[in-house]
Amino acid sequence: MTAIQTFEAAQASLCAFDIDPDSPPAFVAAEIEIAIIDDRSLMCDCLARGLAEIEPAFRFQHFSSIETFDAADMEETQRISTVLMCAVWSNSEADHHLARIAHLKATRPWVSTIILADIENFDDVHKAIDNGACGYVPTSVSLQIAAKAIHLVAAGGIFIPPSVLFQSAQNARDGHEATKSQAQEDNLFTSRQISVIEALRRGKANKVIAYELNMCESTVKVHVRNIMKKLRARNRTEVAYILNTPPYEGLIKN
Repeated sequence: MTAIQTFEAAQASLCAFDIDPDSPPAFVAAEIEIAIIDDRSLMCDCLARGLAEIEPAFRFQHFSSIETFDAADMEETQRISTVLMCAVWSNSEADHHLARIAHLKATRPWVSTIILADIENFDDVHKAIDNGACGYVPTSVSLQIAAKAIHLVAAGGIFIPPSVLFQSAQNARDGHEATKSQAQEDNLFTSRQISVIEALRRGKANKVIAYELNMCESTVKVHVRNIMKKLRARNRTEVAYILNTPPYEGLIKN
């Protein structure tokens, strides 16, 4: 799947989720049991209190680690449908966090995992979703949007922040432009210059080339100078040699 297809698919998944911080949560009613996994007690408590203030239907349990969550009494955790995993994400810790996501998916497949982290990198978000996460909430969003993201995931959806989607689209556009630019660079010579190159390879003089190609001898000289400049050749002999070596030999018709 290309970056543009990923962007379009993610956009489609958000169509049913109107992210308006001033409106009430789109999904209301039934209580949602949520496990917050974070070893920072203060941050964990503040997050739970803030989200509960916005959405009274949320019910929270706190765990300092995945291991603590695994060791908890199943009767106490069986109603948990959503896990909010707070991660201090970095390149060095990415594999560790991805393994934790995959572990939750394998041991509790009925639980939806949401990652809460500081970064908004498309590659990291894509890997998290690919490993089993159902949502990725950056700390740059408001509590209202975080609450809506939890509602969406609890209802079976996938939440990807718009900032990440826009980055994905921009990366796709940049990649397209880079490919287009490279293609233009690869098309190094014009068709007339290639005709001159074929004649140079056969050792023909400028006057003969001009006659055979129906152009002025001065025009041939200009073409030869431009060809030498593009190939960084010092003379016609070097031009012939360079054009018989990769990647230019394909330009010559035998």
